[in-house]
Amino acid sequence: MLVDPAQLKSDYLINFRASVTTDMHTFAFEVRAGGIVPFIAGALPASGKPKAWLIYFRHTAQRKNFNNDLLELGGGDYLLGRMQACAQITASGKSVGVIIPIGFGSIASFAQDQALIAQCIREIEISLLGGVANLPLLGACNSDSIFLLDKFLQKCPLLRARIKAIYDFDGSHRIGSEGITLSVKGAQTLRYMGPRSPQNNKGPETDQQFLARTMGGNPAVVPLALSRWRLHREFGIVRPTDAPPKVRKKGELGLEALNENDFNWLHHRIPSCMLHHGLASTAAI
Repeated sequence: MLVDPAQLKSDYLINFRASVTTDMHTFAFEVRAGGIVPFIAGALPASGKPKAWLIYFRHTAQRKNFNNDLLELGGGDYLLGRMQACAQITASGKSVGVIIPIGFGSIASFAQDQALIAQCIREIEISLLGGVANLPLLGACNSDSIFLLDKFLQKCPLLRARIKAIYDFDGSHRIGSEGITLSVKGAQTLRYMGPRSPQNNKGPETDQQFLARTMGGNPAVVPLALSRWRLHREFGIVRPTDAPPKVRKKGELGLEALNENDFNWLHHRIPSCMLHHGLASTAAI
């Protein structure tokens, strides 16, 4: 069905659970070794021990965007702010904790330091769970942190062996990400992609072209073209003429991503809700 071009004109809606009150405990640790990552922020279910840790590499934190509150803004942006990790984990129905390493600029040296990352996880478990749990791991990246997750998978084989699923939130939007597959033997990989893809860095393609190319290709790719978002409450930001009661049909010119504003809107919305879908779709946890 997915490789039938005629089916590309049909909608396959992703079902989301109704959001409930977030029941997560947030935490933060200072990392005294390694230097490049001074903090780790995170959360875990208030009900008790999680069944897995989600290691979520955040996109580059630039000093101009922070005023001496890297921990609060850097971690809060992912846990409670734009990325809504706590709310998405809760709504997914999965008992998962999240660990977010935070530092200014590139933290590549941390991402590929297996001993340091393992020590951080171990000490978090001792502190919060009362002992070493050696829980399964999940990996996630957003935007340019695809390069960090890729280094982690390449340089940390013992931790990679514990990975059950990988979630990429439009990392393919970043120029230079061509060739990165994020594939791990025995793990599920879900790559949520907007119209700008590795094969398309030189210019935009229509939503229909994007769907036709991706849906018959890598099954790990979840295409999220602009037309799929027309019922989003903020869709009017990019398509203000699509006000109710008028509903355009998929494939119309007014529903295609045509400019940088469209691409950026998709790029920012994908991580705000698709972690929910990824966790709910992962049977291994």
